Amino acid sequence: MIGKTPRIEVCANCSGLDVVELKKRAKPTIHCIAMCSKQNPDLVGKAFGFLNGEFTVCDTQEEFFERIEGLGTYVPDSKRSPLVDAYLEHLDAWRDEHDALREICLASRLTEELKWGQPCYAIDGRNVLILGGFKRYVALTFFKGALLQDEGRLLVRQTENVQAGRQLRFRSEEEIAAQAPTIRAYIDEAIRIEEAGLDVPVEVKPELPVPDELQARFDADPAFRAAFQALTPGRQRGYLFHFNGAKQSATRAARIERCAPRILEGFGIDE
Repeated sequence: MIGKTPRIEVCANCSGLDVVELKKRAKPTIHCIAMCSKQNPDLVGKAFGFLNGEFTVCDTQEEFFERIEGLGTYVPDSKRSPLVDAYLEHLDAWRDEHDALREICLASRLTEELKWGQPCYAIDGRNVLILGGFKRYVALTFFKGALLQDEGRLLVRQTENVQAGRQLRFRSEEEIAAQAPTIRAYIDEAIRIEEAGLDVPVEVKPELPVPDELQARFDADPAFRAAFQALTPGRQRGYLFHFNGAKQSATRAARIERCAPRILEGFGIDE
């Protein structure tokens, strides 16, 4: 889909940029760009990101900002995302399986982006599925998988807390090849569901409690409290779920400390 503005993609943690200053000058997409100075020592001390789909490295932040000022309208020349190319380049586990599933997705009408640090596939800008590797398998996760007919009973619900998403799981490239027709059928059905505007009925869940460690941080730091309360309800719930997931008080406090900079910048836990 052709954009009406330049496409600027940077990572809040790795790109060597003052994100607050960048937002004053442009409308960037802030997410994982699969290029990290830890994996690429040559990027240490540089300012970098994807500008209109091209990976751009500058010696200084000001030089990077100057490049942004000269950008034209973003017109993608391929269904393949250069960010996904970069992601796969550094992928160790399940690389062949990712490649095989990617080709099946790209053979459909879906377009490809890197979202939440993983290859994501959409129709007309609406997310349909995401590709990701886990310890024991690689999976295609359908965002509205609960609506798929799943005649083969192949879909997996990750946990009882997951309402809409369902996974197709694979453990080898051979398994993917053998099930390719079925995978394509599931993808086609997921596209039809999205184009029909169908939604998964959502069960309203009770509010998550504010852990004592977070309340203590609120009491000690009013600016932090204000920043958290300024987050969208979805972002707040994501953090509360993450904090409450720790059994030990020390672990909860450590998680809050690690997330504090992102909360203060207005980002969600997975952005």
